[in-house]
Amino acid sequence: MKTINVQLKKVVDTSYGITVGEGLLSRLPQLLKKEHSASVYVIIADTMTAKLFGKKLQAGLRKAGCKTLLLSVPSGEASKSREHMAVLEDAMLKAGVDRRSSVLALGGGVVGDFAGFVAATYMRGIPYIQLPTTLLAMVDSSIGGKTGINTPLGKNLIGAFHQPKAVYADIDTLRSLSRKELCNGLVEAAKMFMTSDAASFVFLEKNLEKALAQDSKILVELIARAANVKARVVGNDEREDGERMVLNFGHTIGHAVERLSKYALPHGQAVGVGIMVEAQMAHNSGRLSATGLISVQTILQRLQSPISVLRRYKPSDIISATKGDKKSLAGQARYVILKGIGEVENRDGQFVETVGDTDVLQALKDVINYE
Repeated sequence: MKTINVQLKKVVDTSYGITVGEGLLSRLPQLLKKEHSASVYVIIADTMTAKLFGKKLQAGLRKAGCKTLLLSVPSGEASKSREHMAVLEDAMLKAGVDRRSSVLALGGGVVGDFAGFVAATYMRGIPYIQLPTTLLAMVDSSIGGKTGINTPLGKNLIGAFHQPKAVYADIDTLRSLSRKELCNGLVEAAKMFMTSDAASFVFLEKNLEKALAQDSKILVELIARAANVKARVVGNDEREDGERMVLNFGHTIGHAVERLSKYALPHGQAVGVGIMVEAQMAHNSGRLSATGLISVQTILQRLQSPISVLRRYKPSDIISATKGDKKSLAGQARYVILKGIGEVENRDGQFVETVGDTDVLQALKDVINYE
């Protein structure tokens, strides 16, 4: 018997910049030609975003002498599917998109996840750039390289870690968003501050109304603060082996409720519901004080998190739906436990822990009885 070792020890630098500001999309053709040249720029957007920003971006790229292809999928979480992925991949192959091409993920979190996964797998991986157009995507999903699609058995269960080459967050794209949609995104910023940055949580509390009124200076600052938190966590733990799991606070219950709603409930709203239940778990276990719990409850109320949706589903169905969560171990859901604003439980480098069904059920009942 003979053994041959394949030596692949190497360090690959996948660092990238996150740029937040106004008017970035109008300057993007020049930025891309200078910093991220490609044989073809494949713009992937949903149908609404393609109309709002995609066609204008494509025209700007063509004017700058760049070859482009604009592809779109229907709006909504259902677009993150194997079927839609195959349609776009076939279109790219027919158009002659090669390995020197680059994908431009133009849209919210759905488009970012979906387009990133297309880029991760097309011809075994091509570069992509995140161009988030929603607040939720700017503060969270566009950063960190998580890409994926959904299946009937759960959200984001098929995917890959594939870091973008850059993120350009143009806050001008937020002008079309409603107050409800802004709240949807700010829930994710609040989540990051709750787990990792108490000072920024206070900043959000003080400036929430200005952010919802689309004060440009406040929005840029909030997005930058949230991006800084996520960039630090991802830099410490790119592939979610430890600390990066703190970013899933609220997501175990949130994803379960989202799935039970058949993805009719927007992601940020679902996460807000999940945060409230998981904060209640932390309080019930003696880790989160009453003052901390009230702070969480108050900010979620101001962000219009629809806690009452929990009444639509049997608690047992919610608990059952958590079992397919990616953080589950041996069929048991695991949770991030909040100890205080800006701090989570960390036991020997473990940032999640198993919570028994009885304790989850009690937390659900407690939150349902809030109103």
